[in-house]
Amino acid sequence: MINAAKDPKGYYIALGVAEDASVDDVKAAFRAKAKRLHPDHNPSPIAAKQFHRVHEAYETLTDPVKRAAYDRGWRTFSNAAKDAGPKAEAKPEPKPQPKPESPKQAPPKPEPPKAEQPKPNIGEQPAMCQCGKITAQPRYIIFDMVWGRVNKVHRRGLAGVYCRTCADKAAIKASFVTWVAGWWSWPSGPRETLKALLNNMRGGRKPAERNARLLIKQSRAFRARGDMQLARACAEQALQYASNAGLRREVDSLLLSLSSFPARGIKDRWAEPGWSPVAQLAPVAVLVATVSITVTMSAPMSLLDYAKSLLPQPAAVTAPEPAAEPVRSGRIYAVKVDALELKTGPGEAYRVEMLLKKGTVVLVTEEDPGGRWVRIMLSDDTTGFVAASGLTPDVDVDALTTLGAFGAEKAAPSSSGD
Repeated sequence: MINAAKDPKGYYIALGVAEDASVDDVKAAFRAKAKRLHPDHNPSPIAAKQFHRVHEAYETLTDPVKRAAYDRGWRTFSNAAKDAGPKAEAKPEPKPQPKPESPKQAPPKPEPPKAEQPKPNIGEQPAMCQCGKITAQPRYIIFDMVWGRVNKVHRRGLAGVYCRTCADKAAIKASFVTWVAGWWSWPSGPRETLKALLNNMRGGRKPAERNARLLIKQSRAFRARGDMQLARACAEQALQYASNAGLRREVDSLLLSLSSFPARGIKDRWAEPGWSPVAQLAPVAVLVATVSITVTMSAPMSLLDYAKSLLPQPAAVTAPEPAAEPVRSGRIYAVKVDALELKTGPGEAYRVEMLLKKGTVVLVTEEDPGGRWVRIMLSDDTTGFVAASGLTPDVDVDALTTLGAFGAEKAAPSSSGD
């Protein structure tokens, strides 16, 4: 294994060669790395950075001047350590003479050697989910639970390391408690309940730094176990949560040590919302169904009948009205509308002289060829044109009597003059 003190910038580690490797060995290692890490062939988001790192190491180790300057520090230190030796040899110490044992005491029996148990490396143990399962996609998530008591709201975070399945179960549990007990505080209970439910439906809160360190630990644990592909997959996930420069440097160093191993293509189980939000909305569906059933049972008509009433209905077929009898000249008619315009000519453009009230008796003296307008004369000899559709032959009997008396008065002076 290459000593980090002899490789301060990690060039030998990046290319995977020894400190005394020849130029041909360095070139061969670079060609193998370049084929695997070139961005045109590697879809990984960090492939370009790793390729640049390998190319930088190649340029330094293939140039004799740059390589000598790079190696000068640790080679000078190594040669000085070899030259510095003891000036005088130490005299051998005399061996202590064993004491004669008493003849009365029997020599002790040698005990069988005990097999040494290897001490577990706690730092290399992978993180486990709440269910005890080791996953390559762990997440540290905080779900909110809220319950209210009169005028006080209690909050609690249901936090832990979860796999996707356990995260859905924890979200449903936190939301169920909040649905049942979160509303019973005024005035902040309903507001805090809605905030907690929205957070749980969105998948909870995932602190960036906490998740980055969790995935870095998981990557190192897989690397210690020899599963380099899963280790690199965890390191690439950690890069998404590296929120500061220190974490990014740590992840870059981890990815650099795993650059010679391809990442395993694992499906991102956190990309889709899953079934948890649907289950958390179940109380809303139950509430809507209850209200709908209550309204349906108490309504005067069923929802089906109400829906049918909203649909467009076919037009009713009515029998055609019989054609009105045309207005004839020389006959008496009455006005059948509330106000009939008396115009100076047969048309809408003519001036209106007066309005005739309903029931006014008129004498038609002339017809329009089109049948729409007629000339009339009133009892006071006023003449004009009206619409034929505003007249009816149904004349009141009292009106006819008045009209007859009025006509007789007109005729009397003319006969006496003869």
